[in-house]
Amino acid sequence: MKRSVAPRDPEERAPRAPRWTARATQALSDAASQVRVIASNTPTNLREELDRLHSCWQTRAELPRFTYAAPPDHATLRAALHGLAEELDGLGELGSIYADRARELEIEAELCEHAGRPGLWEAARRRYALRDAFEAVADVTAAAWLDEPAPAAMPAATSRSDDEQDPTSLVSRLRQELGRRRLPLRVLVSRNLASLAATGEGFVQIVAERVLSRTDVERTVLHEIEGHVLPRQASITAPIGIFALGTARGSDDQEGRALSRERAAGFLDHGRRREIALRHEAARSVAARADFVATARLLLDHGAPLADALRIAARVHRGGGLGREAVYLPALLRVEAALAVDGDLDATLGAGRVSVDAAPALRGWILREAASIS
Repeated sequence: MKRSVAPRDPEERAPRAPRWTARATQALSDAASQVRVIASNTPTNLREELDRLHSCWQTRAELPRFTYAAPPDHATLRAALHGLAEELDGLGELGSIYADRARELEIEAELCEHAGRPGLWEAARRRYALRDAFEAVADVTAAAWLDEPAPAAMPAATSRSDDEQDPTSLVSRLRQELGRRRLPLRVLVSRNLASLAATGEGFVQIVAERVLSRTDVERTVLHEIEGHVLPRQASITAPIGIFALGTARGSDDQEGRALSRERAAGFLDHGRRREIALRHEAARSVAARADFVATARLLLDHGAPLADALRIAARVHRGGGLGREAVYLPALLRVEAALAVDGDLDATLGAGRVSVDAAPALRGWILREAASIS
């Protein structure tokens, strides 16, 4: 089917990507395939430790005894990324965008190396550093969300996340929706997942044995497909590789865009707002050097049930203090503010893992691609 586009000057020639982008894309793609921040920093005994802590917490609060897979040695990779970033910096605006992603990958490689070891906290503070004015607004928003009175009735939990016999379960609904949209991804189940779901290369992974409401199920399906799967699929055919590689902070703002999709669909309800706010507060406590017990107690003071307090504390303390959850709420506010000014920017944000900061410079590539399809 043809797309309706503005008339083009017949003499205008479609621009080509600079020659250096092919080599830079390949180098960054090879690096990204080796850098797995969340996988490296997820404890191999996450579920067992959460169960143990829950059983003993009422008599004694303990630090978790998380274990991690053997960390990789990325020294050579980090040096190569550093050199590549310096080279790309001299290649104009697009080169700077590629260079920033190379530097981000360099830090993320360090996060993998330090998983469960000294040095993780310092590296994580560089990767998830305070970024702009939306950070302070997010702090105020989180506090306001935690002060909201609970509704008279909350959605009832009715299905187990991995129940393949239940058509309303998370695993079933994800498979149904992926099939309906003809998206070639598998749905995998893991007991050792800190989140409800996570999208990777060729798959969506969900956590096992979590009892969820229908609202939680449908929200998670929307979040993963609209927020992560579709941009990943779109990036495959993007005219330059940075859309698939992701820009610096692109994965952060993609989470904000996914949350904005939730809000537009009516899923950012009291329970979801409270969950995001609790994660935000917990991540801020990690940045302030709180240990696991202090973070869990902070969440309990905010009224979180013990199971939720331990789960969220474990999530933000992954690897020894990753604290990635601090990016979600500022990213939501950042994305919504950008789209309020320029709604057309969403096409660029949705074409891959693109940050709000990089989107204006990259939007021309999406517009050129659209103009070439007629």
